[in-house]
Amino acid sequence: MARVATGPSASTIKFYTDDVPKYPFDPAKAKARLKEAGYNGEKVRLMPLPYGETWQRWGEAVKQNLIDVGFNIETIATDVPGSNQKIGDWDYDISFTYLYQYGDPALGVGRNYVSSQIVKGQQFNNVEGYSNPEIDKLFAEGATATPDSKRKELYEKAQKILVEDVPVAWIARIAVSDHHPLQDQEPHHDRDRRQ
Repeated sequence: MARVATGPSASTIKFYTDDVPKYPFDPAKAKARLKEAGYNGEKVRLMPLPYGETWQRWGEAVKQNLIDVGFNIETIATDVPGSNQKIGDWDYDISFTYLYQYGDPALGVGRNYVSSQIVKGQQFNNVEGYSNPEIDKLFAEGATATPDSKRKELYEKAQKILVEDVPVAWIARIAVSDHHPLQDQEPHHDRDRRQ
């Protein structure tokens, strides 16, 4: 079962907050923002996850949403190794991924947004190339701060900044089981910011 994601942290991990900006479904506003950005119909490569029919259908739905607001979308089909290679090499415009959160932002969230994790060749880090010195500082301090109330303050501030900056579009929180207790994943698609 999925729930709408509100930002970079799953609602089930420590220090989560939903007190962040909200982005309601608004195709007219999306069209206007696309026009303001100067988009002229260049082809945008969309790479859904290669893990079966459900993920492919999810990719098709997002593709249609993007076409509806004016994007020229080309779907890139790959197998799992090909997808990992393309993500690690930053060879995409929009890709899908999901993240294990590991119960604490210091373990499973920060690596996706801190500047030190912008490393080509690795698909499980900051592949969108997002860089914000304040986010770097908040995650570094949050990992070691005491007491927990201080960590909560730091991570809540980081979540708010990330949701305002939108380095990725968080889609849903999915609880999954692989013969283990439920683990949270945050599927999202990355926008390549290294252009």
